[in-house]
Amino acid sequence: MQDVFGLIFANYTGTDFGELLSKRTIASLPYAGRYRLVDFPLSNMVNSGIGTVGLIMPSNYRSLIDHVGSGKQWNLDKKIGGLFILPGTVYGTHGTTQKFTLSDIIVNHRYIERRSNQNYAIITSASKVCNVDYSDMIEKHIKSGRAVTFAYYKADGELKPLDTFMVNRSVLVSIINGYAGYSHLDLVDLLTKELEPSEIGSYVFEDYVINIETIEDYVKASFCLLDPMLHKKIFRGENSIYTKIQDEPPTHYSDTASVKNSLVSAGCIIEGSIENCILFRNVHVEEGASLKNCIVFQHGTIESGAEITNAILDKYVTATRGVKLSGGERRPLIIEKNTVL
Repeated sequence: MQDVFGLIFANYTGTDFGELLSKRTIASLPYAGRYRLVDFPLSNMVNSGIGTVGLIMPSNYRSLIDHVGSGKQWNLDKKIGGLFILPGTVYGTHGTTQKFTLSDIIVNHRYIERRSNQNYAIITSASKVCNVDYSDMIEKHIKSGRAVTFAYYKADGELKPLDTFMVNRSVLVSIINGYAGYSHLDLVDLLTKELEPSEIGSYVFEDYVINIETIEDYVKASFCLLDPMLHKKIFRGENSIYTKIQDEPPTHYSDTASVKNSLVSAGCIIEGSIENCILFRNVHVEEGASLKNCIVFQHGTIESGAEITNAILDKYVTATRGVKLSGGERRPLIIEKNTVL
């Protein structure tokens, strides 16, 4: 899509995530054993033929920068187009109620104005897990001649916003020039209030979408992947979801291992018991250790005799011998990165 560029807003966070988001944005939140949430909008854009993508960064950007790098994994490390790391503002970083803050558009006016050979923009957030192709929406938006097209998806028998919309670049430039003194406004609210109803269109995606706004959403969205059919809807479609490559050996399961209904990534060593768990790379569960209904991020160590239920362990957490922890099913315990229990 040579006539379309992308903008991903990552300058906002979720609620009730505790230590999981103390040093990272929701866009860089680990998911499904090897991915980050930002992988989904990036992959969707690339799979839709969009070769120029701007990523608006939050203040706590280090983990996000470390993950996306130059955009090589998404084939966005190009001399013409490619991935643009864009600054965010102080607005929009304190919650999910305002994802598309006008200030983030205004501060990045040069990125938008320099896309003079691209007449349209796809703008999206980074907290929806989905594998969608924007091609049909792009085609219908261009044919319609409308100023903006908002995307929706079906869930629980009703239409819900996908936090994605396509807008004419000329409209964005006009907003930048006309509303520089109102940077606190929400871009979506501004578009819906200032444009005539005839200039606003809608498009409904039939794809499976998971919304992640709170820790309860994250827990539900993670464990639903233990259902092979739901996992297939996200990761086994026609288009791939790309992520940062980390070459690891296959997981080793010893004779003493007991594994039930779990998603285990490469590089793990399983000698103990795990049930209904999601393990990221390089997790070691020693013989005699037990995990149930847990999410363990990279390089976690569960020593012999430890028993942990309903918990999320951030990176490099060690549960020492004999430790017993249990959280709630909907609100699990969250263990901070580098903690030794």
